[in-house]
Formats: sequence, structure tokens, C-alpha cells
Amino acid sequence: MNHHEEFISLFYEMHKNKKLGNEINLPPGFENTETVWMNFYGLGKFETLSFMYMECRDVEHFRQWITDLKGNAFVEQATLRFNSWSTDQQTKSSKAPVYPKTLSEEQLQFWETFGYIRIPGAVESSICNQVRQQICEHLNIEIDQPQTWYQKHPDLQGIMVQLYQNEQMEKVRYHPRIKEIFAELYQTDQLIPTTEKVGFNPPETDEWKLRNGSLHWDINFEAPIGFHIQGLVYLDEVPQERGPLMVVPGFHLRFKDWIKPFASLEKAQEYMLATETSSPVSGQRGDLILWQNTIPHSAGRNQSTLPRFVQYVSFAKL
Repeated sequence: MNHHEEFISLFYEMHKNKKLGNEINLPPGFENTETVWMNFYGLGKFETLSFMYMECRDVEHFRQWITDLKGNAFVEQATLRFNSWSTDQQTKSSKAPVYPKTLSEEQLQFWETFGYIRIPGAVESSICNQVRQQICEHLNIEIDQPQTWYQKHPDLQGIMVQLYQNEQMEKVRYHPRIKEIFAELYQTDQLIPTTEKVGFNPPETDEWKLRNGSLHWDINFEAPIGFHIQGLVYLDEVPQERGPLMVVPGFHLRFKDWIKPFASLEKAQEYMLATETSSPVSGQRGDLILWQNTIPHSAGRNQSTLPRFVQYVSFAKL
């Protein structure tokens, strides 16, 4: 059975009806399958849904867009992998999970206690430099010309750069050390990297200020909240004044009870911002920063003289 063809038709119909405002009934497990499917095909969620909702004419147009973006050979291999995974889901056994154990007891204790962790030097400097260079080229930035740091670009939304299809970024997504760490914290090696974006946070000026820099969660509060790990790699040194990741340490331990009284995400976030204090997570080039999804977090304000470059990383369970 060609599960890919079956799913791509379902994916198209679901989003077409959503675009038209029609009522939709998602089949069980659709959102998880959608995530895994996108990851097998190396598709960023933002770029895929942007095409679906703004340009796509029909399902054949969608198929052709994927082929044009990824190439025939890649699509053929991705289809084989997705079909194999889909078949395995129907006969999935309950074997004991297998995963590497590379973190120290101190690191694991820190993770459990504070809900985040910094792994020094997870990615080689040479790879970080290559990704940073790709970001600069994509945004038409010259690192030694500050006037170029604040130009508008259609793929730049705040400090998020909607750039996904890049050979250098793939080296980070599929880096064995990164997968080892995620696998240990998820306690399974049955993972696939998510096709995540990159980030560019220039120094603040009188004319340019960080927007949407408040502490927040990237959580759908209308669905059951499961355990999920978010992450990023610093592509340059990020001292405290260069807009490091900000987190509320240990909040994951009280999130479940803390959130109960609030009728909406807006009320919860308003109260959280008024009562919680965040801490910066500074680091060096190549450091991997991970945090649990119930930890409030944000980018810090860049008060230095150089931009902050990051690549976001995460994995989905297979």
C-alpha cells in the first residue's frame, strides 16, 4: 500500500476544507502523522502551510511543489521510509526502548530539576560557521556592515528566519551527537528530526527593538499537553548581553497545578509575566540548549554590538 499517496490526499483535503472554513473532523492520530510525514520529506511546517493556503491549486500542484523543492531522488527515498513507518505502526510491538546513555548523572539531575540544560560543544564550530554564513547570504547581510542587519526580508519575521532547505542546516538536524542527547532524554532512539527554522537577533537600536520578546510557551492549550523537548544551537558565542535564551528554571515541576485556575492562555501568560523571573542561558558557539515545553522561555534583548545567530532543533517520536 502506498501510504504516502493516501496521506498526501488526506492532508490536502483537510487543509483545503480548513481554508474554506468548512467543518473538519481529524482522524485519530492525524496531527502526529502530519508531523512525521513532514519530517520524512524534510518540509518545514511554515513553508508547507504557506504554500497550501496561499498558492496551491490542487493536490497535483502540491505533489509537484514537493518534488521541485526536494528533487525526485529524495522524494522517492522519503516515500519508501514513510511507507515503511506507516506499515510498522499497524504492527508496532511493545519492545523495551533502546537509547544511548551519554549524559552524566549531574547533567540528568540538572535537567530534571530545572527543566533545561546546556550541552557544551555539541556541534563543531565549522558547521556553525557554515550555517551562519547561509543565514547571512539569505538575508543579504554583511557581518562587518551593521547597516545591513536591519533590512527587511520576506522570510524574516521578528527574529525568526523562515529558512529550511539548506544543506548546512541538515548537518545540524542530523548531527549524531544531537540525536544521542534527544534520544537519551526521550528514552528512545526512534526519533526523526523536525525541519526547523533559524534565528537572527541583531543588537537593539533606537529604531529597532525586539518584538514579541516576552516569556511564552509554544503549546496548544486546546489539546492534551504531552512531554516535548525544544532546542536550539548557538552558532556564535552568546554572552549574557547578546540576547541569550531566557527561561524560568524549574517551572515544569509546578506547571500542571499552576495552570489549572486559568480559563485561557492569555490570562495565564499575563499572570506568569507579572509573577515569574527568568534567567539567561549564555553559551559558546556549538552549544546545544534544550528545554521542556512547559518552561516559559523567550529570546533575550541583544544589548551587544553583534547579532545572535541560532538554529532551532527538535525531534518527533516515530
